[in-house]
Amino acid sequence: MYDPARAKARRIKIGLSVRQVADRVGVSETTVYAWESGDRTPTLDHYVHLAHALRIPFDGLMRQAEGAGIVPDLLAAEWSRKRNPDVEPTIRDSDDADIRLFVDRLYGSLR
Repeated sequence: MYDPARAKARRIKIGLSVRQVADRVGVSETTVYAWESGDRTPTLDHYVHLAHALRIPFDGLMRQAEGAGIVPDLLAAEWSRKRNPDVEPTIRDSDDADIRLFVDRLYGSLR
């Protein structure tokens, strides 16, 4: 679900160099280049730091599913589900499953 083009576009938009992003995230420039080219995907910890470095919400680095607002809506629904297990599941397809996995990992890292 990570969208390398969005990460690169955001970095350029806010005027950061690859080195500045690498320093803020705590990785090498080569790693940032690999993320931006799509050769590698950030780990969950790096994803959180990358979003912070780029001053963008987590879902701002995610590839949009068909239809505007679907990914943020699913993230919110999954976050609610994680906090309240009685909430109906939101999984409909493989992209949704990726979102559930992401939220589960994020929730676990914040506890």
